[in-house]
Amino acid sequence: MIKSRMQIRLNGGGRCSMMVYMLEKMIAQMKDNILVILNPTGSSGTGIMLDSRGIIVTNSHVVEGTSQVGITTNDRKRYLARVLVANRKVDFAFLLCPGLVFQDFPVLASRTSYMEGEDVIAIGHPLGLDFTVSKGIISSSCRQVGDVKYIQTDVPINPGNSGGPLIDIHGEIIGINTWIISDAQGLSFAVPSTYLADAYRSLPADSVIAKSVYCISCGRLGKQGKYCSECGIEHPVVELPVGLFTDTGICHTCKKQNAADAHYCTNCGGTLLRSQNQPEAEEKTVSLAADAAKKTCQSCGTEKQAGVYCSHCGTKLDA
Repeated sequence: MIKSRMQIRLNGGGRCSMMVYMLEKMIAQMKDNILVILNPTGSSGTGIMLDSRGIIVTNSHVVEGTSQVGITTNDRKRYLARVLVANRKVDFAFLLCPGLVFQDFPVLASRTSYMEGEDVIAIGHPLGLDFTVSKGIISSSCRQVGDVKYIQTDVPINPGNSGGPLIDIHGEIIGINTWIISDAQGLSFAVPSTYLADAYRSLPADSVIAKSVYCISCGRLGKQGKYCSECGIEHPVVELPVGLFTDTGICHTCKKQNAADAHYCTNCGGTLLRSQNQPEAEEKTVSLAADAAKKTCQSCGTEKQAGVYCSHCGTKLDA
């Protein structure tokens, strides 16, 4: 029996609605495992929580020059994470943050072939716009650069997306977004999940990790001590900028003093990090005269704010 145009339209619309629903659900679940990573040098990127131990994967260039980074979760909680190992040739790294507790974890795809034209999604924090979702297609399933085979896509990628997931329509991570050709459009490249899965399975046992230290020089995990047991270089002391991993409320970007419980700087909108397991600061009372001059965020509804940006969600406040 030949279906009428209306029947085809209705059936197609139903399938489309179901696909949209599944896509929204998949993105929402994935966001819960995606992290903002803040390097003490001032750069930032994206990371993905992989398991209940607190293992995070990102790009090695995101954690370049440090053995500790700050991370922010989708619900604005902030922690410290330590670097475990970095593969600078392929450009990926694994971190550890045992204080994080998640229920579900994303899957690193095991497949080794990809269809050109296949829909893919990227989630990351481009230019500080955290948890941004972008969509595109696979342009080349195997673009070899040197000894590394990348997935080439036309997904819009910007600084801050580095280390974020490239996701297929099944919700599996097929790679992490790594680099772009900056003077062109739609030329983005991701490290395939096969590289990540092999390295993830080779991570040391928890007992070994607990007694080891990451070397900034060689990118490997060695025995604790003044010098790296793998390359012999003395471990440098990583100095954390004031306000980056502490609860002073000082913005590491513009140095403005914020409330101790603020999530974002009210002056520049930058992310503020608080040390792990630190309780929220108690709300302080202010005078009615001061309240009158303060603003309410139109995005999240947080009231009595002074400054240019909302301290809770980072949205620019109306004048």
